[in-house]
Amino acid sequence: MTDATPTLGHNNPLARVLDRPVRWMQITMGWALVAICLATTYEILVRRIFGTSIQGVNEIGAYLLAIVSSWGFSAALLQRAHSRVDFLFQYMPQVMQSVLNAVAAVTLGGLAVFSAWQSWRVIAETLRWQAHANTPLQTPMWIPQSLWFFGLVVFAGIAAACAVHATILLFTDRKKLDAYYGPPSVMEQIDIETQGTLPREEKALL
Repeated sequence: MTDATPTLGHNNPLARVLDRPVRWMQITMGWALVAICLATTYEILVRRIFGTSIQGVNEIGAYLLAIVSSWGFSAALLQRAHSRVDFLFQYMPQVMQSVLNAVAAVTLGGLAVFSAWQSWRVIAETLRWQAHANTPLQTPMWIPQSLWFFGLVVFAGIAAACAVHATILLFTDRKKLDAYYGPPSVMEQIDIETQGTLPREEKALL
């Protein structure tokens, strides 16, 4: 992790450990999106020019949408990009802010674990009935569901680790808790959107 890739909080040891594998997940999904865009373009061209069609582009695109979403949850968490309703946050006492930051981390961790558990139930039903897509590809549904499930499991693991870390910091170092798990400041949001490439002189003018 470098200064150009803002994550949960500068110097957060947990974020430093998790950043690299999550970054590779981002890169993988990025190339997958490029591939589906090229396939869609090819589909449009051959349909328009030759009046033929390759089967399954729409179906694969739908699977990819779900997979990219689940794989992207972890990246959004490390970048503190998940939305928080915090318009009253700055007016609260510092202790209350720390408590709410810990509650937010624990709540998200619980939701992530619950989502992963429910997704496994979906796959279990698919495997039980050997479900296939009712499409020309007849895709065995466990294949896209497994990739979707993998993203949710990674997200659950990271969110749970963050929840534990935030809870420990609540009782040991609230300043670090707020820095690592509080809502990003305006400058931090600018760093996230610009990947840390905006010069300090320009940020000072904002």
